[in-house]
Amino acid sequence: MLDNAVPSHKQPLLARAQRVSGPSPPFDLPFDLWFAVFGNHRPVELEIGPGRGEVLLAWAAAAPATNFFAIERSSRAAEALRAAAARRRLSNARVVAGDAQCVLAHCVPDESVNAHHVYFPDPWPKTGHRHRRLLGGGFARHLLRTLVPGGAVHLASDLPALIADIATQCVAAGLVIESGAEPLPRPTTAFERRYAGAGTFYTRLVRPVNEASGFRRPILTGLI
Repeated sequence: MLDNAVPSHKQPLLARAQRVSGPSPPFDLPFDLWFAVFGNHRPVELEIGPGRGEVLLAWAAAAPATNFFAIERSSRAAEALRAAAARRRLSNARVVAGDAQCVLAHCVPDESVNAHHVYFPDPWPKTGHRHRRLLGGGFARHLLRTLVPGGAVHLASDLPALIADIATQCVAAGLVIESGAEPLPRPTTAFERRYAGAGTFYTRLVRPVNEASGFRRPILTGLI
């Protein structure tokens, strides 16, 4: 049975991430999270903070050969997004409610994600909310650890200083800025339409295929 094979501390994540669409797929130990969640070994891309899911739902529909996994802090938003994916019959989309740093640190296997997408992360400007920021807590290190060699982190925000701060920590962890990278085509989110009147800043970082690739200082591509 699936529950007997999955480590006990990962069962809640698995239960929330799987869609109720039939029996759980069998898998062999050691624990294979993505096969347990999706039932296949297709490439996985992970979005942190999908919000209303404009990007997740569009990409899952456009790329059925890729699995898309999202981590959403709000349980209500995550449930709404799961329902939206189910209505669209997107078998390659999963959403889990939880803290992104915790999920990355304790649940996502090494070298198992082809791309991380972080669009418009909350800056949490209030002093009492700073612990919720993506910066710190080994976040950048876990982005690097979970990426396949050559995999990418895509960052976008209306706040260039926030993107520069995250990119700086990613570079310190071992990721490399891809200078002049063009942003991926994606839907404009409701948040972006409301708050990014001055434009959106984007940067892309990659995990080197080998350690001799070297590092570059964070560079923003400018407004998009």
